[in-house]
Formats: sequence, C-alpha cells, structure tokens
Amino acid sequence: MKPFSDIHCHVLFGVDDGARDMKHSLNMLSFMYDEGIRTVIMTPHYRIGFADAACDVLRSRFETLARAASSDDRLSQMDLYLGSEIHYTPSMTQWLDEKKVLTMAGSDYVLTEFSYTASLREMEEGISLLVNAGYHPVIAHLERCIELDGKLDDVYHLIEMGAYVQVNTESLYKRMFARTPFAVRLLKEDMVHFVATDSHGIRHRAPLMKDAARFITGCCGQKTCERILYDNPLTMIDNGIIDS
Repeated sequence: MKPFSDIHCHVLFGVDDGARDMKHSLNMLSFMYDEGIRTVIMTPHYRIGFADAACDVLRSRFETLARAASSDDRLSQMDLYLGSEIHYTPSMTQWLDEKKVLTMAGSDYVLTEFSYTASLREMEEGISLLVNAGYHPVIAHLERCIELDGKLDDVYHLIEMGAYVQVNTESLYKRMFARTPFAVRLLKEDMVHFVATDSHGIRHRAPLMKDAARFITGCCGQKTCERILYDNPLTMIDNGIIDS
C-alpha cells in the first residue's frame, strides 16, 4: 500500500478552530505519521468573521511549523504543504485572483466549503464561477450537504461541471461516528476523488486514516484506495488533471 495523503486538515496553529499552538500542531503531525500519512496539505478555514487570517500570516506560521517538523526524525519524512478551506461566497473568485486566499499547495485546485444547507442552484453557481475562472473546485465533505443527500444524479451533474468530491474519513469508519450511508454510496459509485481527515485535534476529530483506508480497500479494492489517498493528492500538488 502506498503512503497516505491528507488534503483537508486543520493542523496550522492559532488560525482557526483547529490546532491551538505549535505543540498541538506537532502532536497532530505525529498522530498523522502513526496513521501512515506522509503528505499533508494544511487547510485553515477562510470565512469572513470566523477565520480570515491574511495569507502572509498563514505562510509565516506554516514556515515556522515546517521548520520545527524538519528537526524531528519522523516528521522530517513528511511532505507539508499549505492551502485553505474557503467558505463559498460569490466574491471567492475575486479573492483567488487577487491572491487574498490560498489555493491547494499553490495549484489551481480550490477546497470549497458550501453551507450544509446550500441549494443545488447555489452549488452550481459556485462551481460554474470557479471553473470559468480557471480553477478546479474540490467540494469539501460533500456528504454533509443536506440538499445532495441521496441524490447521486445531482452529484454527478456537479462533477460533470468540473467539481471534484472530497469526503471525510469519519464518514467511513465506525469508531466515534456511524458510517454515513451517502458517503459509502458515493464511494461505491466511484464518485469520490479525495478522502481526508478534516481533523481539528488529537482527541476530538483526530486525524484517523487507517480505518477509512481499510474500509475503502475492502469495498473498492487497493487500487481505488491508492488512487484516492495517494495518486489524486499528488496530481493535485503537481497541478495535473485528475480524471473525473
């Protein structure tokens, strides 16, 4: 099995509701290492009025954390990148064009969070705006979008428009949470491009990956698991095109 990648996590310290401080960030990275994760894109929230740190602040803290990790025998083996989880508003493409918010590891991929109650029309609008502006939107934890629950045709429609689908590991294992039936259906229908931890700590919403990887392998095979947890993330980082 290839090493895992995590493209959605709140490891960067002091910028959102994830890691509180440097120690917490390093503990999360150590936990990730134990879970088999070797590539991490840190994705602090960007939502006006909730978590909206400027890019220079994010980069400065990321560089500080990366330096600290490089001095650790284990963590130095991990490839660390910076991105963001951007809450969708119609201003999003302007923010991206003006470099006020971060894409994923400097690529054209954008981790896009829609409100849990967003309508299909709003999601279509957002995907259309991003694609027409030259970006590749990745819908964060799509299984949480109430208006899409059980509607495979609507999800397929968004994928056809140019969206990619990310679901959370917690939706695929039975440790703290029951499996989310819709996430499992999406996985079995080959409509999931990324599975990520969306972790916020090491106790609450920890970066658990192994259980989800076992589940993906059991229901879809090792090749699919490696594509979702290794191949697609590296293609994203290289700014390549992922097959939809």
